[in-house]
Amino acid sequence: MKLKFALLVLVLAIVGTAPAGAAPPPGLSLSPSERSALLSAFAKAGLAQPDRAMPDGELWTRVERLASLELGQTLKPGDIDPFWALAAAPRQVDREMSEARAAGRLESWAGSLSPGDEAYAALARTRLHLSEVIGQGGWPRLSEGPVLRQGNIGPGVLALRRRLEAEGDAASGAPAPDRFDPDLRSALSDYQLRNGLDVDGVLGPATLRHLNTPAEFRLAQVDANMERRRWMPRSVPEDRLEIDTGAATGALYRGGRIVHAFRVIPGSVKDPTPIFASRLNAIVLNPPWNVPDRIAREEILPKAARDPGYLARNDYVRIGGRLQQQPGPKAALGLVKFDLVSPFGVYLHDTPGREAFRRRERHLSHGCMRVESPQVLADLLLAPQGRGGKRMQADLATGATLRIALTRQEPLYVVHWTAIPGPEGRIGYLDDVYGWDARLATALSGL
Repeated sequence: MKLKFALLVLVLAIVGTAPAGAAPPPGLSLSPSERSALLSAFAKAGLAQPDRAMPDGELWTRVERLASLELGQTLKPGDIDPFWALAAAPRQVDREMSEARAAGRLESWAGSLSPGDEAYAALARTRLHLSEVIGQGGWPRLSEGPVLRQGNIGPGVLALRRRLEAEGDAASGAPAPDRFDPDLRSALSDYQLRNGLDVDGVLGPATLRHLNTPAEFRLAQVDANMERRRWMPRSVPEDRLEIDTGAATGALYRGGRIVHAFRVIPGSVKDPTPIFASRLNAIVLNPPWNVPDRIAREEILPKAARDPGYLARNDYVRIGGRLQQQPGPKAALGLVKFDLVSPFGVYLHDTPGREAFRRRERHLSHGCMRVESPQVLADLLLAPQGRGGKRMQADLATGATLRIALTRQEPLYVVHWTAIPGPEGRIGYLDDVYGWDARLATALSGL
């Protein structure tokens, strides 16, 4: 309900009567092409176009307000949550708009308000679709009952088919729509895969809960993800590393394409991994772990108090009054650490706990990001300077700590997506373990 309320207020704030801001230019008279361009900007933002007969001055004011939203100027993320350390570059929207019109380029300016990447466009299209679904009363709700699987027949199967048709996962026109046939099982499996659920082609409790999430909730989730995407640079480096704490995944890009994708274990609900941009500046082989004071105080020292041999067995020593775990097979950082500049003190690293990567829910760390395939990633980053491959393996085999500065520091973006476009542009919705979607939707509702 909190997200639903925030959504309704947000929609009214954008498409309702806009409060007075900078006054439109005196004697404003927009040309037909200018009006068309300004009206089209709403569709790119996932909003229905205003009345085409709207007076020029009112349209100008609404577009100026829309531009502030699409250019990421309406919120200061860090003021809402200090862990949101990524923000759009400042823009002076009212001046930009007036100068663009004076220079005869209002149409191109209006066309560039929304982020130009395909993921944002897919979210905007989904936003329009969800608005239509809500206007028609929402998705059909499935009744709770026995688990449904291939071979079942009845009204529950028909309701499931209609629900999957509503999002384009199942094709309409099945010869026996109330029969759970192989095509319906395949459609349900596709839905589960897209939405981060266990893929078994069976309508069990978790999938039922996901399907019964109201369209209003999903629309608010889309709004939150669109806002976070507005914080990203309009032109991200084609060569970069991205860590997505929402999906708990990572990807290394070269030339704008993913060359290595991997799972990640990000921060827990208690210790979320922040949203921020940085650069990897070095790779540490066989790293020691300088235990943060809080972890030492709350976790390790209580274990040592109960078990006097715990510290020695796990290779902990005291250096300058602080605990440090020495490199080795028990080391919490594994064999590889990726250094970066961060005000939060977080970084990427290996881990001896490999089993956790098999879990669907992997938000388990103290804030740092554990990497599923650290040696593969390190090799890709070190190869251009001749330090990967066999040489890296030889360095690891010594067991000695070695810090290798990256001659080309790798751009890093740590993001948080919970509404994610798939290959066909359809959105998959993940549970937001940090609760950040609700906080952001509430902040947007106060605009």
